[in-house]
Amino acid sequence: MKNIHCVLPLVALIIAAAWLISLRATHSALEQDNLSLQKKIAEFRNSSVLQNERARAGEKSAKAKREKKISENEIKPSDDWVSTSRDWSELVMFNNNEGARFNLTAACRRLEKLASEMSGDELVKAYTEMAALPVEAEFRNYLESMMLDRLKGKNPEFAFSQYLAKCQNEGIDPIRMGDFRKWLARDPAAATAWYESQVAGEVFDKTLDGKSPTMIPFESAFIMSLLASDPAAAEQRLNNLPPDFRASVGTYMWDVPKENSKDFIDMLRKSMPMEQYMAILKDNSLTEYIFRFDSKNVPKDIQENMERLGFSPEERSTLMAQHSAEIAKYRAMRDRGNAPSREKFDDLRARIQAIDPSSADQATGVALQTYLENSKTTGAQDFVEKIATDYHDSGAGDELLIPLIMGSANGSISYPKDRARVLATKISDDRLREEMLQKLN
Repeated sequence: MKNIHCVLPLVALIIAAAWLISLRATHSALEQDNLSLQKKIAEFRNSSVLQNERARAGEKSAKAKREKKISENEIKPSDDWVSTSRDWSELVMFNNNEGARFNLTAACRRLEKLASEMSGDELVKAYTEMAALPVEAEFRNYLESMMLDRLKGKNPEFAFSQYLAKCQNEGIDPIRMGDFRKWLARDPAAATAWYESQVAGEVFDKTLDGKSPTMIPFESAFIMSLLASDPAAAEQRLNNLPPDFRASVGTYMWDVPKENSKDFIDMLRKSMPMEQYMAILKDNSLTEYIFRFDSKNVPKDIQENMERLGFSPEERSTLMAQHSAEIAKYRAMRDRGNAPSREKFDDLRARIQAIDPSSADQATGVALQTYLENSKTTGAQDFVEKIATDYHDSGAGDELLIPLIMGSANGSISYPKDRARVLATKISDDRLREEMLQKLN
């Protein structure tokens, strides 16, 4: 009985221990399950967040694409819009994005066409409103020049007022106001009234000596308008200009009618030194159909023209030298990369001798100097020196050598002074030879 009492507590102890072990195992399993469950929950949450972020990113991307598409549609309108729009400002700002190629676009062509179609009032309004637009400078200058060119016919008062302001404030070339003569011929009363109002209002700027070079295009137009009807009044108007401004009128008098050529030349003779008016004649249209050296004008015709226009021997010599220089300049350009042609110079000299023998030597020398001045041909120095020497040795006067020697002395041509001295020693006139050698020191 005693043994039984000892065994029962022991059995109970064993059962309790087993129960505790089982309880701990269960607790451990529950902890593992909890950890596994927490991990799955975390993974699920991360997955949901990622999906949401992806969804939001997708929506954002789609929105950006939609906005970009809308933006592109706003910046790049259809071809139909560009070709038909009459919204000047919209077209200007659209084409302003084209950068350096602004004048090569369909939008620019549309602006040009639109400017030709708009009324004077519409064009003035567009021109004025454009001042507030943020337009690139080069594109703005292009548009303003194009618009003002159209406005010369549609609203000349506005156009020439703007040109005058630009000339005085921005320093643009006054040549753009040369078309005033067309307005004066079309509507002399309106053009004269506008000009006189500008003069009375002292719009023209003045230098310290009271002269205004911006008046020259307008005064030139009035002089030319008077030339046919009242040559004396034209001469008086030219003489009213300051002497150092008179030569500038030639820039705006290049297309003199043939029937007015004698009055024109006489007016110049009476108003300025010979070198000034001969320089005007050099670039004048008169030389195109009276003095041009080609098959249309045989030497006899040119002689008769110079007689009819009353050219003195000195004027003829200057005129022949000017034309010979132009031909030599053309030859120098044609000969670049090619061997120069002695035959061309022989033909030129023969033609000058046939027209005016007394001018031949000086004109030939000027032609050789001009050729060397403009030539990029290898051996050009040897070429012109050989021709000059041959002509002089064959009886040409000292005047033929002078232009080459002077060009070397003043550096206007690439011709070494030591070679020019050799030419100078050939001069037969003692005084002239010494003078040229002194210039070469």
